[in-house]
Amino acid sequence: MKKTLSVLLAACLLLCCTPVFAAGSPAAVGAVRLRVRSDIAGCTRNHYTDIVEILSGNVAYDTSGDGPVFIANYAGAGEYAHMDAGRTYDITCTLVAAEGYALPDPADGLDLQIDCGKGATVISAEIVSVNRRTDDGQTVPFRGLRIFARVTVDGTVFQRIVGWFTDLILKIKAWSLY
Repeated sequence: MKKTLSVLLAACLLLCCTPVFAAGSPAAVGAVRLRVRSDIAGCTRNHYTDIVEILSGNVAYDTSGDGPVFIANYAGAGEYAHMDAGRTYDITCTLVAAEGYALPDPADGLDLQIDCGKGATVISAEIVSVNRRTDDGQTVPFRGLRIFARVTVDGTVFQRIVGWFTDLILKIKAWSLY
């Protein structure tokens, strides 16, 4: 009888303490829904909410450092001016788990749904774990979701032809030996 009573008391204690321990840990992110848009002519990297749109509330833009979006042309040079219609750009966007959520430890456990515009293609989406240096020289761990996409900005037929030639010239310059 004493042994049964001890087991019951231990089980009750365990059940009562479980919510206390579970309350401190963040919930899993669950399904992450995003939209990568191609109707972004004239946008700059400061218009990141127009370029990669978050449709679910469980992730947020990583605004630390240089910002959540990096836009590059074919040669990899960062584009800080506006994006031209008909041109193709490589876009890297970094997201973090929203307050109270956590990204899954194995990246395979992430339910990621990305809706792409007609000229957008997602090349890769991965969870990155890196150490970042703060302004005061400290290194802090960072965990985020990094999306890499190639986007051809919507435009007229003429703009797409001019953009194609502009990108071709840029490719030829990038391949040159001098």
